[in-house]
Parts: sequence; structure tokens; C-alpha cells
Amino acid sequence: MLKRFVLRAGGISAAACIVLALAAGPAAAGPDYGKQKVVYHLNNGDPTTINKSLGNMLNHLKAIGPENAEIVAVVHGDGIAMFDKKTTTPEIQAKIKNLKMQGVKLTICNNTLQAKKINFEKDLEGTTDVPIHPAGLPELVKLQQQGYIYVKP
Repeated sequence: MLKRFVLRAGGISAAACIVLALAAGPAAAGPDYGKQKVVYHLNNGDPTTINKSLGNMLNHLKAIGPENAEIVAVVHGDGIAMFDKKTTTPEIQAKIKNLKMQGVKLTICNNTLQAKKINFEKDLEGTTDVPIHPAGLPELVKLQQQGYIYVKP
């Protein structure tokens, strides 16, 4: 008889846990990340790495919602390959377009353009609305001083 009582009590406890979990509703489904200011540092020219980095940014937006995100991507050095007509891909361009539509701001380093002898208007794709900053690393520091959290995917 004692065994039956223990089993029934255990069954009630399990049922109570299920009811409590269901009653908790959507708030229990995932964390509330709140508003976030983030700067992504993009300076790798490998197409696979570029795709993964852009994918990380899209996943970030999916997790917190674009309304909770203030994201800037600082592109410099070899990262310029994401825009270079010779090296970019339709997949990369689609991700860039998606990020822009969700409010992500991308910026390009002028030092990179000069060092690599890149013509902004002729050599790059998807940059008509992308501002140029003077130098990549100082731009990263400036944004961090403004409260942006640094992410290097």
C-alpha cells in the first residue's frame, strides 16, 4: 500500500509540473534579451566565413527581434570581399539585403578601399546605401565607446 501511495504522489507531482509549465505560457518559451547595441567586426575574406558571419547576424536578429537590435557591421581589410563583384556570391548578397531590410547598418573602411585600389562605384555590389568610414579599427573603438558590444564572428 505504501508503494502505491508513493507512485500516485509521484504521478501527481509530474502532472502538477506539466500544468505549471503550460500555465507559464510564452514567457517560458525563451529568454527576454531586451534591447541590444552590437558591433560586428567583419574582416575575413573567405566566402565560407563571410556566409557564416552573416548567418550569425541573421540568427542574432531572429533571437532578439529587429525591433530590439541596433546592429552595425564594420567591414574592413579582406572583409571587403563580401561586396567585391569578383568575389561575392548571390547567397552573400541575399543575406546582406536581408540584414539591411531588418535595420542592420553596414559600413566600409576607406583605408581598405585605398589600400586595395577599389573603386567604390565600379568594383563593389550592394553598397549604394553603405557609408564609408575613414578607418576600420577606430570605427570599432568609437562604437564600443558609444555602448555597442563587440562581436567577432
